[in-house]
Amino acid sequence: LCLGLSGVSQINAQLIDGVYKRLCARNGGAGKPEYRLPSMVPGTFLLPIGLLVTGWTARASVHWIVPDIVGIVIVGAGMILNFQSIQTYIIDAFTLHGPSALAATNVFRSIVMGFGFPLFAPSMYNALDYGKGGTILACAAIAIWIPAPFLFWVYGERLQNASHYAKRST
Repeated sequence: LCLGLSGVSQINAQLIDGVYKRLCARNGGAGKPEYRLPSMVPGTFLLPIGLLVTGWTARASVHWIVPDIVGIVIVGAGMILNFQSIQTYIIDAFTLHGPSALAATNVFRSIVMGFGFPLFAPSMYNALDYGKGGTILACAAIAIWIPAPFLFWVYGERLQNASHYAKRST
């Protein structure tokens, strides 16, 4: 997990700013928070792929390297691409209130992942095994994450304009 998180975060930190600058240049120098989202697109695909690889290869007949290194590295890469894109988007969208917006997303993520997930995950994996359980999580990731960057790209400015705390578009 650390390999995927650390390696991809270093690469994405450079790419996210480069992509942002290129998109700003195309827009006459004006930036938009949505310009932070393009690196989220590969992350939306890597996360479910990693979940599927990890789930379906976690068995005795497959060498442990496949689920433990290959699958989890892909999961980590997908997670960090999504995380960095969302964090930078929120900072750009809620400039003055960015720290509060980040805190709110962290609380939500902690409630879902730190509290909610442990309530059902052991029962799910015991009942379905790792392959089917991983497939359910991958399907949830596909349903939630794949539309997210496109929805924020299309409707992000409208959402920001509806907020009293977001930076206003000009």
